[in-house]
Amino acid sequence: TQASRFELVRKHAVLLLSTLLLQDYIKWRGLLVHRFLAATVDSCDEVSKLAETSLCGPLLSKQQNLFLNNFVEAIFVLNGCTAHPIYAAAVSNGDNGSGLAVGFEGIKLSGPDGKNRRLWIYRMMLSHMSDEEKISVTARLAKEVLGGALESKGDLSIACKQPLTLSPEQTPNSSSTSRRRRENATNVMSDTFTVLTSPWIRVGRGSASADAEDDEEEMNDAAVIPNGPAAAQMAVVKGRLLSKISRKHLIETVVPILCRLKGVLEDSRSPLLKDLVLYLVDIFRAYKVEVKELLAGDPTLLQEIEYDTRMFEKKRREEMTSVAGGALSVRKAVSVRKALSARKTPSDARTKIASSTPPIHPIVALTTGSAN
Repeated sequence: TQASRFELVRKHAVLLLSTLLLQDYIKWRGLLVHRFLAATVDSCDEVSKLAETSLCGPLLSKQQNLFLNNFVEAIFVLNGCTAHPIYAAAVSNGDNGSGLAVGFEGIKLSGPDGKNRRLWIYRMMLSHMSDEEKISVTARLAKEVLGGALESKGDLSIACKQPLTLSPEQTPNSSSTSRRRRENATNVMSDTFTVLTSPWIRVGRGSASADAEDDEEEMNDAAVIPNGPAAAQMAVVKGRLLSKISRKHLIETVVPILCRLKGVLEDSRSPLLKDLVLYLVDIFRAYKVEVKELLAGDPTLLQEIEYDTRMFEKKRREEMTSVAGGALSVRKAVSVRKALSARKTPSDARTKIASSTPPIHPIVALTTGSAN
């Protein structure tokens, strides 16, 4: 069929481009890397698996910082946020001023319909990053995306100050094009919060309680680490150091940006406020002492965060109770059904019992009747 022929063409295109890139006949110019990323979520399983194997295997081994250098750009490109400078920089990457570069035409992963595929791509990229690279990505997301939304102009700023929930009458100067730009910029912000809140980008053991135990565990390092190989010693020390660097960056850089952005989203009643609060609560639950010290001069904001945290934990407990109650109800219903079916004699069984009872002989019946 025609569809299968197109799938075969895409499969051969991935093979050919991978070979040319590995042999340095072509370079990663324009949005070629983002086209490869889009191919990893192709509708054809053979194409998507081949693209993922090529990209995460030999191509990433050849250029180990490939995902690091293109992660933030991928969020803008996959969401079609074409007016942002980060998108423009990605398009012109490697064209040497010629204006000839690979574009992203014919591929649509933006909007709610493409969110699951976008998140799959982010997760794939982060799963192949080191802890140092994850810290770098977090820093860029905080500075260039969240910090960019605090600027006086730009699509990200407009998306935060003029949310899509506003009607056309409330934004009289808004055209369909500007509304689409706001929608794409809103999706960039939403994807950023999703990534920052996800376990994929966490440094070290990926546990909030693990970081809180670092100081206590360091007391035992002198007795435990020397007994292991040198590589293991270095890995433990490096892991704890990176966890502390990540914690320091979150508290000193990310939290102040989130607090300022929270005020902007509250003023505009943006739906993005829910995503921001979820991320802020996640940080507060992990590093409660440090956040309290940072916000000691702003008790009102600290009380708001503590309240949001309590509401979040209460809602989660209610959801868990609801799920557990539902499971218990199902188990009880099954038990009742079993008990009723065990007690109840089916009609066909009664018929079978009646038919198996031997008939009384007429003479015996007559004798029994006369005796009475």
